[in-house]
Amino acid sequence: MKISNVLANIANSKFMVNHIQKCDDAKFLTRTLLLTSVAKDVFAYGLRVKNTLENDKIPEDKKKFSAHMDMATGITTAAVQIGAGFLVSNDKLQTNIANKLFKPILNDKRAFNSAKTSFSAISTMIIATLFAKRILTPLIASKMVYKLEHKNDNKNGNNAIGNKNNIETKNKSV
Repeated sequence: MKISNVLANIANSKFMVNHIQKCDDAKFLTRTLLLTSVAKDVFAYGLRVKNTLENDKIPEDKKKFSAHMDMATGITTAAVQIGAGFLVSNDKLQTNIANKLFKPILNDKRAFNSAKTSFSAISTMIIATLFAKRILTPLIASKMVYKLEHKNDNKNGNNAIGNKNNIETKNKSV
């Protein structure tokens, strides 16, 4: 069987035809682009965690922290990007924004729909990748790892500041 026949069968399959018909929907395309970007990030963070854990040049205490940070960042990146992306690609929100931004072409339905579709895709990716991934994710992930790394501090009578007994003991030894 020729490769071209195999590719033709795949391209003409019911699954592909249904998928191509869905591609007329701008919301579907925007969300597919978003999920593809998120999947790439999750895969990359998964590889980073694996590589960190297998790297013998990193000391064990730092290896654990680095792996936790990468894992927290990967999970947070996925959740925040999907949440922000789906929120921004919401039809009501996009229609309200488009009505205000593209007021001069509101009567030209074709031009308005093209502008709205383009703006929806661009704004979704900008919010999801720049704002969510680069601003929100580091804030959330670093808090998660900090809490994970210090979860036993209060149980042992220690905390980030130090308790009264711990400080007195240190002062006496000096």
